[in-house]
Amino acid sequence: MCGKDSSHDYSTLVTALSRTMVFKQDSHPRYEGPVALKVAAKSGSDDRGMHPSLHEAGVYKLICPHPSIPDYVDCVEDWFDTERFLAEEERRGEQRLPVLVTQFIKAVALDRFLCSVRVIRWSVVIHIANQLVEVLKHINSKGVVYRDLKLPNVIIGAGGNVWLVDYASSMIVGGEEPSSGVTSHMRPPESFEFPDHQSGEQISQAQLSFMADFWVFGAFLLEILSGRPYLGSFDVRSSHLTQSQLEEKVLEGVSVIKDRYKGAYYNRRFNKSFPCNAKTLWDALTGLLIKLLRRNPKERLGHDGGWYAVKQQPFFKYTLCDLTVPFPLDYEDEIEELMAGF
Repeated sequence: MCGKDSSHDYSTLVTALSRTMVFKQDSHPRYEGPVALKVAAKSGSDDRGMHPSLHEAGVYKLICPHPSIPDYVDCVEDWFDTERFLAEEERRGEQRLPVLVTQFIKAVALDRFLCSVRVIRWSVVIHIANQLVEVLKHINSKGVVYRDLKLPNVIIGAGGNVWLVDYASSMIVGGEEPSSGVTSHMRPPESFEFPDHQSGEQISQAQLSFMADFWVFGAFLLEILSGRPYLGSFDVRSSHLTQSQLEEKVLEGVSVIKDRYKGAYYNRRFNKSFPCNAKTLWDALTGLLIKLLRRNPKERLGHDGGWYAVKQQPFFKYTLCDLTVPFPLDYEDEIEELMAGF
């Protein structure tokens, strides 16, 4: 337990980050199965604005239920010993902090899974991409922009089921800007100040809106397939690149993907409705990524037609046959091993 009057069990630590800790609790009076307890520190040095856990709880209430989103259970204040935070400035002894309670998912974050398997099999990536399109479409339909799509926030469980977690950075359209920022290297150009914008000023959050999720989906797809930052380095920012340079980064990434998915990891099977050879497939992937990674949000794939327009792209049609491939049994064992103890 943590804190003399604590009402939750903080003994089973699942994740420890700079200002966030997640624990597993086997039972909760308002939920039948195990729950996750997320305790976060304030993002800034002052106390202005909504606490990230309260903001995230509000997002969960809007977007639940969905099969790729953990169930929302509760968000209540509890005593917590902040000495357990890794960030030095947040170690302030025992405090009453909002504790976000959600369904506990026995699954593995994709960044950790990639450390174990190195190259995720082609059919599994296609399953992940399709499931993410569906959950992002759902989230956007509820008036929420997810914004922070990255490998640690996508978890995969038994049978290849995918969940999207961590909504602290999500933006409710028309609502207050969340205090938790988006991972810097994943941010689309319109979220930075950049000199070639007509007014020379940063685009407003209202203009940013849902198109940010189409950008990060393209970035995520390039990153999971290439096994490296989508722009080649964590230090490169999209705002520093012209459209031509962005397209060069896509071509570089697809070249890496071709090398990673040859031999045992890539078995191109023809689909009678949408037959294609390897060159056609790689060209379709390149085209999809270039359309998603457009500097101008109005030119980005999804601006007209939303996620339906994304699913109608040739790449998704050419890979329909990969959706019929069963989830690998050895991946089931790998996930079970990585989650041993939970």
